[in-house]
Amino acid sequence: MLPYTDEILGLSMQIPRLGALPPPAACTEVVSPVCGSRLTLFSRVEAGKIADFAWGIEACALGQASCAVIGPRALGAEAGFFNTLADVLEKLLKSDDTLPEAWSWLAPLAAARSVPQRHGSVLLPVRAFQRALSSSAGSK
Repeated sequence: MLPYTDEILGLSMQIPRLGALPPPAACTEVVSPVCGSRLTLFSRVEAGKIADFAWGIEACALGQASCAVIGPRALGAEAGFFNTLADVLEKLLKSDDTLPEAWSWLAPLAAARSVPQRHGSVLLPVRAFQRALSSSAGSK
């Protein structure tokens, strides 16, 4: 399967919440060491949940598609959601196992399986939200 499917390319143009949040939003930057893709997340965390966010992404279409798929589910999410999401997404990228029904919305990202050097790019939004929530918890 070619990784840059029509679905991936379409998703890469549907990234929600592009831009930045004004202060006092926290800023988190994550970079994929293999391909250099970069995501900057501006977030507000309240009661351990993502209350608001915006982001900028410099990545391949796979990383952008990941933002388009994950972004709509981020508001109100807690660390546990992103930790489980990371596990499910890593497994999706590394094996042909069937996704659990609750995570079927990740299916388009299976296109990245054949490009291991882009797995870090696909994981950027998850890593950014994990770091933002962890930083927020540590600052209290």
